[in-house]
Amino acid sequence: MHLDPGAVRNGWNHAQNADDEIRDALGRIADAAGSGMADLAACLSDATSDMRGVLEVASAVVAEHGTNVEACIADFQATDGQSAGEFHGLAR
Repeated sequence: MHLDPGAVRNGWNHAQNADDEIRDALGRIADAAGSGMADLAACLSDATSDMRGVLEVASAVVAEHGTNVEACIADFQATDGQSAGEFHGLAR
């Protein structure tokens, strides 16, 4: 088995970059909801809440997978390349 921990981490940086974008989007949700929307206010409030939930879940998935990636690299290094451990499914 061959695994280059540096290459895996470099690849995983793309997921970290995506999470940065997700967190940026979370910070912009209130602005996107607008204001003074009269009859649309309730609908936009629901959409805003839904979008916040989707983005929070996406960020949590990236974080949890990042933890799993690091655990697999640690197992690989601890076993002299004989095992990459187990990539656990999502806990949430």
